[in-house]
Amino acid sequence: MEPLIDRSRIERLVRTTLKELGDKRAVDDGDRGLLLPPDRGVNLDAFDPDAMAAMLRSTPARIGVGRAGTRYKTNTLLRFRADHAAAKDAVMSEVDDKLVARLGLVELTTRAPDKRIFLERPDAGRALSDEGKQELADKCQRGPQVQVCYGDGLSAAAINAHLEAFHGALVPALQARGLRVGTPVFVRRSRVKVMDEIARLVDAESCVFTCGERPGLGFADSLSSYYIYRPATGATDADREVISNINPRGLEPTKAAVAVAEACARILAAKKSGVVL
Repeated sequence: MEPLIDRSRIERLVRTTLKELGDKRAVDDGDRGLLLPPDRGVNLDAFDPDAMAAMLRSTPARIGVGRAGTRYKTNTLLRFRADHAAAKDAVMSEVDDKLVARLGLVELTTRAPDKRIFLERPDAGRALSDEGKQELADKCQRGPQVQVCYGDGLSAAAINAHLEAFHGALVPALQARGLRVGTPVFVRRSRVKVMDEIARLVDAESCVFTCGERPGLGFADSLSSYYIYRPATGATDADREVISNINPRGLEPTKAAVAVAEACARILAAKKSGVVL
């Protein structure tokens, strides 16, 4: 399925048009709501303006947006709907095939044959398909110290936006620490727990699985990176660790990749991961 909307292309067209019209909103100030008036801290009279300014700097959350009676004001409602649309697009769109090919990732599939079943049946995204298992056996090396995996998770937008930078930094960071890296794979329509099966099938000492986070009403392009030491059949979330909020406004992808590499070196040295550490 193609993305419902190419947001970056539309934004470029809008900015170009505004620039031609001499509109100051053509300046790229990082505001996602290009045509929507600002609402945070301007729709109400703050009791303490300095405190309000500090709060606005500390979070992108919807604070200080004011109200009209019992309802949101128009600019807040429009921003809310725009963010909701971006979140839906992130979930429903697909990771770019060309990106996967360009990075040389072996593509695997899960037991979820399409997006609808993937969303309705989380268990289907936690196990490889028979074809996926065969691809893994045919194309991936066995016995690595770190098996690198990527998945679309719940935001293909995050993978499309940040995977190239993250992957480009992760593998060198792992190798710089003297770790043997397995054949990197991309698992389409996947959930986090599929990493356990992959690690067992290739006999990996540890495994990293990086995927798109569930979008919020603010960020739809954030990654999470999970890592685990020798996951047993009954491994739970308590056995794995995670670095989340990986995006340019949170933990920048290349810096996050270095942090993940450091974490992998740590769990390999300790020979365990999760709450036991």
